[in-house]
Amino acid sequence: MLRPTLPLPDHLRGNETGTFTEDSVVRRLPEIARRTLDDNELNDHRRECVERLAEEIGSGVITAVDEPEAIDAAAWRNHVAPHVGLSWVDAPWFFVETYFYRRLLSATGYSQPGARKGVDPFALQKRTGFNGAADLAGRLGDNLDDGRVLLAAALWANRVDLSLWRAGEGDVDERTAAVMGDGTSRLLVDDGERVLGILERGGGNVHLVLDNAGAELVADLALAAFVLDRGGHVTFHAKPHPTFVSDVTLPDLAETIQGLRRQDTPAAQIGDKLLAAGERGSLVETSHPFWVSPLPFWDCPNDLVDELASADLVVVKGDANYRRLLGDLHWAPTTPFPSIVRPRQPLVALRTPKSLVAAGIDQQTIDRAAAADPNWMTNGEWGMIQFADRVT
Repeated sequence: MLRPTLPLPDHLRGNETGTFTEDSVVRRLPEIARRTLDDNELNDHRRECVERLAEEIGSGVITAVDEPEAIDAAAWRNHVAPHVGLSWVDAPWFFVETYFYRRLLSATGYSQPGARKGVDPFALQKRTGFNGAADLAGRLGDNLDDGRVLLAAALWANRVDLSLWRAGEGDVDERTAAVMGDGTSRLLVDDGERVLGILERGGGNVHLVLDNAGAELVADLALAAFVLDRGGHVTFHAKPHPTFVSDVTLPDLAETIQGLRRQDTPAAQIGDKLLAAGERGSLVETSHPFWVSPLPFWDCPNDLVDELASADLVVVKGDANYRRLLGDLHWAPTTPFPSIVRPRQPLVALRTPKSLVAAGIDQQTIDRAAAADPNWMTNGEWGMIQFADRVT
């Protein structure tokens, strides 16, 4: 993606008193660390590391990721260097969140020799999320020929975000159940017809930059099956390691496809179609360190730029990926989307806002949303299907 044509505003930071951003750093991150203790059998040393991390967020400063054996050690030395010594609330929020999850992996022993090496600390939450999406999967399996239904489901399933709401809780169950509902009255931006025109054309190459496991991934897989049924090619971009609690890794992708195939409902055909597509080479699953970095989209490395170059459409899922598109900066929500998001291939962002980051929304829509819901920018109840054409 090319750089924005406008001067870059400041980053969102946790020191913005009384904001959702401050709450996310000061309250939510320590809460996620302690939730990880509840969900995992860790030895005393590992538990102490996680607890120390939770306490550090409130009173400590940014330090190096000291894990030389990890394959991303050099990259994280570069990511952290500009922020070393800053308090957690003074550093840019997007950096802080990606840094927190990288530190949490280190604390649980994910990259180090021992019993916890390669063990996803969020596995329990992801399994619970998938189990709770069984009814949704069956209903999507019954609608694999309806692009409008599947595109809407891929959008509204983004409401189910396990970094904000714990799997199995009432709010999450309600959000999962509501995925198939009519959410058109809560669309802030609706470029759906333009996107459907590409998806329904057939034979295209679609890259899906995945977000959450569970209900959202099930909906994404159904949308992929729709593309594949029309002779298209799909590439899934997953995270190379666990992050943001429920973000999809390659093992999550494989397990979900197999989990769908085991269902005694129409959901099974979603898994069967994807497995067959993988065997014939029409479906590719990949990951890249960029997706867990604190970098904005316009700093995408050349090898990933080359990988995305074949796309007829790049589908960017979820709030964190949207924040990466906009650099997690203080843009006015009315800022024209194409002045910030300038892709080399046609791109659509599917997102239910859960942060104070937005662009391309007209003032009348902002006023309508704010009057109906004071928390419209952060509660995941509103939707955006936002298209940006390629910059030539």
